[in-house]
Amino acid sequence: MSATGVWVVGAVPDRTAVSLPGEYVHLVAEEDVRKPDGFAQTLAWWRGGCDDEPFFVRGGNDLEVLSSTATGRRFADFVHGANPDTAATGAIRDASRALMPAEGADGVFCAVVRRASPAAALHYGLGAAAAALLPGWFGDFLLTADGVRAALPDAERALGIEGERRARVLRRIGDWLTGMGDAPQFTAEDLLDGPLGVLRHAAGAGLGVAAFSRWS
Repeated sequence: MSATGVWVVGAVPDRTAVSLPGEYVHLVAEEDVRKPDGFAQTLAWWRGGCDDEPFFVRGGNDLEVLSSTATGRRFADFVHGANPDTAATGAIRDASRALMPAEGADGVFCAVVRRASPAAALHYGLGAAAAALLPGWFGDFLLTADGVRAALPDAERALGIEGERRARVLRRIGDWLTGMGDAPQFTAEDLLDGPLGVLRHAAGAGLGVAAFSRWS
């Protein structure tokens, strides 16, 4: 993949999070809900404990160089196809993005990296069991204020980690960004702390949260 992976998580007004799906449901086409061939099998493989399979190998004489294995590429392709860009999702994304705080302000997180998906890096870093605690579907979600408050405890369990567990997750995120990506404009720590900070901010302010993972 030579494109740029983008993941945005941002607070939006609660009324927007409530109304947006209904406003654009007419744009949903039958083909939008179809998944790629083999999707169910790969999802079962991911959930079933593929974490122990090698996603990367260190190559040649330079042990700093990581190369993705067939396992790593399978998961990258799976996440790439998990949230297709449709007319409905594009309209919701654009409408919610316009209402998020300006980049750099409280209540918004944006991760950009060439040739890799930030959302995939986070899911690989956490592993399937912890990643299942996150809201939504591989980086995409739209939560009302009530939904944010309901999702926050599990998000804290997944992302608000410390000690050896945090160090291991950060190493795995770093491996993904090194083995799949190029020149990320964020750190591995940002992928844990940024989304969690947005959810905490929104929960305290009574806001909803929208998130989307895309390629540009």
